[in-house]
Amino acid sequence: MEITKREFFISFDNKQNHSIEYLLGILKDTRTTTLLTIRNLTKQELDWQYEKGWNTIGALLSHIAAIEHYFRIVYVENRELTSLENKELIPSVDMGIHLPSLITGKNIDNYVNELFISRQKLLAALEEITFENFSVIFKTKDDGTESNLAWLLYHMTEDEIYHRGQISMIKKLLISKNAF
Repeated sequence: MEITKREFFISFDNKQNHSIEYLLGILKDTRTTTLLTIRNLTKQELDWQYEKGWNTIGALLSHIAAIEHYFRIVYVENRELTSLENKELIPSVDMGIHLPSLITGKNIDNYVNELFISRQKLLAALEEITFENFSVIFKTKDDGTESNLAWLLYHMTEDEIYHRGQISMIKKLLISKNAF
């Protein structure tokens, strides 16, 4: 996936309701900014931990991709994870005790590709979404609170932005510690 520069506008077509287009614009800018933040990182930088048990940039990137898959499957496609999806996604979704297995030695291209695949699958699933699907209120899978797809997709984007902030902090710690 080629990392492009940010666009400072959201395009709208002639539809009466632009809410989904607005979300797509936010998704695009969020991901572009994440990709610009991580460009040119080395394997060592991706796997570096400030202290044992701390997140790594690579683990956070795996988390961002896994959360996108999770939200697509559970909330857009409205289905349960298969046993294979559960095995592949849950360590990166949960992190915590799984953190050691998320320090993989992968290079930046692997992570960018994972982010590209998760985004392409989400965008394909969103093509089937109508405004009515977007705004229906339902109980969430995690704790049964009421939500709608619009808020959940906003929250997924908010999560990526939050973790991009952690990535930026880890990059600053790398420099301050002269880690490499």
